[in-house]
Amino acid sequence: MWFNYILETALIANISAQLLKIPIHRLMRGKWNPRLALSTGGMPSSHSATVSSLATAIGIVEGVHSPLFAIAFVVAGVVIYDAMGVRRHAGTHASMLNMMLDDLIENGDLTQFQDEKYTKRFKELLGHEPAETFFGALFGILVAFLYSSFVH
Repeated sequence: MWFNYILETALIANISAQLLKIPIHRLMRGKWNPRLALSTGGMPSSHSATVSSLATAIGIVEGVHSPLFAIAFVVAGVVIYDAMGVRRHAGTHASMLNMMLDDLIENGDLTQFQDEKYTKRFKELLGHEPAETFFGALFGILVAFLYSSFVH
């Protein structure tokens, strides 16, 4: 083992999920966007992949009846719920604010907003759709089992 199987599994799941966003986005939207590798949101959820692989790896090493697995399982649930809930709604709000800003720029008087900081667009891709978190979690579990078969 190079470092720590549990930590390695979580890192591999996170990095792999982030990199998978690029070809999946290309297949689904026809656009190549390498910047997705460093962004939040998108398919699959790297947050879900990370915490689900972490919980699965702990379950493999410590057993599913261990306190560590219980903690990881609960934390994974909170992170996944947050990715679909609060962060998703924040992205929706950002989208609406950007539309309002575009409308103001096009049709309104922006003399009070001459400073560049007032016309900066908000990041819209913050949270995840339920399918993105589901496939992220599934991917994380798969990474943990596959990596376990190589390490052990």
